[in-house]
Amino acid sequence: MPAPTARPFTDDAFMSPVGMSPDGMSPDGMSHDRFHRQGRGLIDQGRPEEALPIFQHAAALARQGDARGVVDADRLGRILYDVGYCLYDLGRMDEALAEFQDAVAAAEQGDTQGRLHGDNLAACQHLVGTCLARLGRDAEAMAWFQHAAEAAARGDAQGRVDYEAVGHSLHQVGACLARQGQPDLALTWLQQAVAAKEQGGASLSTDPSRIDHASLGASLHLAADCLYALGLVEEALLWFQRSVGALERGGPHAPVNHDDVGRARLRIGQCLMDLARPADALPWALAAVTAVEDGDAAGRVNLAGLCHAVHAVGDTLAAMGRFDEAMDWYRHAAETAEHGDPAGLPATLTAGAACLRKLGRTDEARAWELRARTPVG
Repeated sequence: MPAPTARPFTDDAFMSPVGMSPDGMSPDGMSHDRFHRQGRGLIDQGRPEEALPIFQHAAALARQGDARGVVDADRLGRILYDVGYCLYDLGRMDEALAEFQDAVAAAEQGDTQGRLHGDNLAACQHLVGTCLARLGRDAEAMAWFQHAAEAAARGDAQGRVDYEAVGHSLHQVGACLARQGQPDLALTWLQQAVAAKEQGGASLSTDPSRIDHASLGASLHLAADCLYALGLVEEALLWFQRSVGALERGGPHAPVNHDDVGRARLRIGQCLMDLARPADALPWALAAVTAVEDGDAAGRVNLAGLCHAVHAVGDTLAAMGRFDEAMDWYRHAAETAEHGDPAGLPATLTAGAACLRKLGRTDEARAWELRARTPVG
């Protein structure tokens, strides 16, 4: 599944817990809210480099406090979160990590009324974990993701719990363990992530029962991967099927990522092949090709993924003894690999050569085998 990413605050109420006046000022008259809101507008436009100095200015103002010098540490933490988000988005990971850690320290102090906002604290802790994971420091990241899940489970100042946020952090604990080659331990965390995400609550200011099916599908898929790694193929098959159902519904406000759908369908086909059911696997492999061709949420086609899916159709047909049809798909896979996945070309050529030998076309098979041994590039 995709690498962990940073997420900005997207809900206005989450960004600034205190009601705002029409001119962007908070009730205590602090101008840092106006700059924070201005920076958020730039983030929404995909302009983190321009937003960064504005957030930094907002943070400097927030540190000065109100007219009495009282600092709202919780609000400061939210601004520092967005400073870190900009740095993260610009690839300045070490700097982003430091800002997120400062955001945690601020959020832990609570607001001016002494209330701890678990939602804010969880978001900041989660992003510390995200930076550490991106820096390859999974062991440290896991602890932060666990803290984030615990904080999110405590809810906001009113006790409302965003179970999607809880599940998001639990998922990342499982992802760290999976990357460390511990699928048995990862599975426990991922099952908890699925249970949390199924409760909904992707946004505290809108429908509290709303489920982010794209996020749920990602957790179902990774849990299925763990089951598969443990040799529990039949159980993995069921979880992959659940992941397809969720991924096909997509997120609340984003287009369906058909590339993710295709990968999940392909894994169903793989399970069925392992269970010696190629006739059942074939429709899933064909459906995977269709999905990958539709592209991700932005419509971009992953040629490496497409090559893999097309190759899988060839393998499925070959397992059914339909070698002529399989060769058509291997040729398609080879052409796709030449354009977008050179590293995958030798495997496709080797499979095609084996298919040609089954058809008794020895000379063609040798030509494919020679191409497979020829260094790419």
